[in-house]
Amino acid sequence: MKEKDHMVVRNEPTDDLVREMYARFGLAYYHSEVLHRGLCIIFAMADLPRRDMITRPRVEERLAHAFSLTLGDVIKELFGKIPAEFSTRLEEALGTRNFLAHHFWFERVHLMFRADHIHKLIEELDGYTQVFTHLDWDTSRWFKGKQEELGLTEEVLQDCMAQILSGQGEEPLPGKNIVRNLEKKLKRKRRLIHVWEFSLPESGKPLIFEMEDGSLWQLCDVGLGWTRFQKTESDWVEHPAVKPYLPAEINPRPKDAKPWEYEFRLKNGAILWVKPGKHERTFRWGVRTRIRSTEQQNSPDED
Repeated sequence: MKEKDHMVVRNEPTDDLVREMYARFGLAYYHSEVLHRGLCIIFAMADLPRRDMITRPRVEERLAHAFSLTLGDVIKELFGKIPAEFSTRLEEALGTRNFLAHHFWFERVHLMFRADHIHKLIEELDGYTQVFTHLDWDTSRWFKGKQEELGLTEEVLQDCMAQILSGQGEEPLPGKNIVRNLEKKLKRKRRLIHVWEFSLPESGKPLIFEMEDGSLWQLCDVGLGWTRFQKTESDWVEHPAVKPYLPAEINPRPKDAKPWEYEFRLKNGAILWVKPGKHERTFRWGVRTRIRSTEQQNSPDED
């Protein structure tokens, strides 16, 4: 009796198939980072005041803070700021991203020795990519109205991208440790020793607030904020309206602050107050005492 021929079905994965699996893992994780970045931008822009009262340093501060947060942190911060319909999807996306980062290879390693199993892993990873991609699309589409309100039109975004790709971008935002150190300084009382004024070549007279530790700050919509000036210069002069009431212990971010409406308590009962201006792109400020009051008008662009 003739023995039947037996065909051996080979199910060993090829090197190309294994490389493809790793590539699909990288793609899935990349799209989780795209989602993370998009959510950071939404969070950074969500609480900004109206377009004409935004300062560039304040935007940079908000972005740097947002980018210092983990995906889980930024999702928590966005709770109540975005439609509730995204909440469950974001929590699921966070769980998926954490699984990819910490558990995927450990829990799937036993499936990497058969070609058919690797094809299933690739299918699984492609599913994760779709989850992150669709959620990023949906949240970005929802936020588009706010972007346009702030003047971040598609044309502006494309111009910024072209500038970055050409190597003409601005200085990068500070790292996480620097950002957290600056945030700590704004959360507790500080000793204000000087308020400087000087003229800019392109017009305008910014106010720069110097603390006892030498750090410099400027006015923003919620109190003191970041400034692009890193050190005092010889042509700067102390503002005469403020100088008599310094040094003073102040709260850099007054708790009851509204957009461009807050006060700092100075020495001898004096109050440095800030209020929205009577015209677009202006704010008013002055020093009030028991016997007299001063008032000046500035533009946010000047600071």
